[in-house]
Amino acid sequence: MWMQKKWFRLLIWMVTTSFFFAFAAILISMFRFGPTEQETMSFMMGMMKAMETSLMGLSMHVKEDTNVQWLMYESVQFAFPLLAISIAGGVYVRCRRKV
Repeated sequence: MWMQKKWFRLLIWMVTTSFFFAFAAILISMFRFGPTEQETMSFMMGMMKAMETSLMGLSMHVKEDTNVQWLMYESVQFAFPLLAISIAGGVYVRCRRKV
């Protein structure tokens, strides 16, 4: 009786479809030849280009750039006093509202 319900039919349809696509993906990955040299080189060139403009690529240049080192040093010097001032301000506002 419950096999005639719409939700059960939908569940069976979804499971069958997902198994079909999983099986198709497995077959394609098993029988496809490996990447060609051109595909590998294109992939590596794309990764290197992305590395140059990403944050990780920029962080690799921090040791060489004295301006960036100076900026980081100054920002750390300002960070702790600003953090203390913001905590004190938050405590002040919180205590003043309770009164």
